[in-house]
Amino acid sequence: MVERRAKLLMRSALGESDPSFNLDLFRGSEQKAEEITVAANAFPFMGEKRVVYVRESDGLLKQPALAQYVQNPSRDTVLILCAGVLKPGKSKSRKSASSSIDIPAFLTEQDRSKDPLGCAVEYKALKDIAAQQWIVHEIEQGGKTISPEACTIFHALKGNAARELSSEIEKLILAVAERDTIEVDDVYENLGASRQYNVFELSTAIFERDGRRAQEILQHLLATEEPLMIVNMLFRQLLLLWRIRSYRFSGRTTDEDARSLGLIWAWQVENVRKYVKYFPDATYFDTCFEYILDTDVAIKSQPVDPSVAVTRLVVQLTSVSP
Repeated sequence: MVERRAKLLMRSALGESDPSFNLDLFRGSEQKAEEITVAANAFPFMGEKRVVYVRESDGLLKQPALAQYVQNPSRDTVLILCAGVLKPGKSKSRKSASSSIDIPAFLTEQDRSKDPLGCAVEYKALKDIAAQQWIVHEIEQGGKTISPEACTIFHALKGNAARELSSEIEKLILAVAERDTIEVDDVYENLGASRQYNVFELSTAIFERDGRRAQEILQHLLATEEPLMIVNMLFRQLLLLWRIRSYRFSGRTTDEDARSLGLIWAWQVENVRKYVKYFPDATYFDTCFEYILDTDVAIKSQPVDPSVAVTRLVVQLTSVSP
């Protein structure tokens, strides 16, 4: 998403001018701040504006050369700095050029009504429902549709990072070039995931109290997935089951019911709701959430091997009485 917006800004700034003359692309992790400022101070050639686009600029944001440039930039250049994390602090006085200003804070505090030098824009990480809606939209932009089941699995496998999602979406669209709809099998096949051994099958085995099957799936997952990711996914699935149980839906679930739970499609609710009947005692969830919290703390503080911790968690979740 950040890169797409940056490219739109690039095209707008360049207009009809030739990018080969007026566009410089840098990777901040490989360049010095002085090299960036030299390019930014150059004059445009056969065009009104130059564009200097810097990916991975996190490490440059505190460099004196760049700080000084930001306070007195070239009016002929559009400098785009893309950073992974934007955490503006408090900027220092702007009365004189300073080499120690916090660049994000300085730009955030600019008065845009008074010919600002620039601005800082933060794109916050997508939440689950927003990420799934974005996946659907991006695939539609590519001339395809994706089934609710396939989208749910795609999101579970790839998470909320827009850059990674965008890259995988492009691959998926190309892989199903001759068909209009992306289905579950397409996701598993093209993302290199197993239909038998994934987090959904793991949570299903836990819901069904099948400890042997749960351990079989887990051992396959541990070969490719981080233990903490598995713990997080199990928490999300158990939390969803608890919430669906608490709502006590009557009749068939609708998409509107799903949205009340922070989901998109009724299918997502129905896929978990069928297990509610196995969990009449609400205290089961309190116990499970305690086990998950203990495992999360154990992994992050590293008193035990993460794989051992998540293996023990699955034993606990399949052993506790519902």
